[in-house]
Amino acid sequence: MPDPSRSFEVEPATSADSIAIAHLNVWAYREFSVDLGAEVWPEVVRRLTNLDTADGDADFLVVREDGNPVGSVAFRPAGRSVKPVPASWASVDLLAVSPANRRAGVGRALVQACIDRAGPEAAILGAIVGGHMSAAQGLFSSMGFHREQGLTKRGAPPYWFYRKEL
Repeated sequence: MPDPSRSFEVEPATSADSIAIAHLNVWAYREFSVDLGAEVWPEVVRRLTNLDTADGDADFLVVREDGNPVGSVAFRPAGRSVKPVPASWASVDLLAVSPANRRAGVGRALVQACIDRAGPEAAILGAIVGGHMSAAQGLFSSMGFHREQGLTKRGAPPYWFYRKEL
């Protein structure tokens, strides 16, 4: 349960944060490596660490502790979401919180920052969440997102669309 008295400052990531965010992504998603399997995990690591591809389309946001990112998210404004998220939606991508900082409200602060950024320009904020990511599913549901159609990715557990009307 998040500590309601604790708040987190969400700020834009800098280019100097890229390596730390890549490491944070792998560290945060590592727990899913067994679920994803030995054939899929290397591709996931490539995506989690290849921020140059996402950087032009996404605005990375971070929460820091002692100057280091402990949570990050890639926010994609409407028109820059990647398939299968509809282009007219804004989207949340690569939400990562260090295992030591989970359940403290870091992820909630990052998603709320995405909601705040999306509101003026998009009618819907979406995310794709893996069927094996129960904490993320709970977070999105608790913040008013609704689970929609499932997506199947070959060799991986099913993924779900989550959407929030803004």
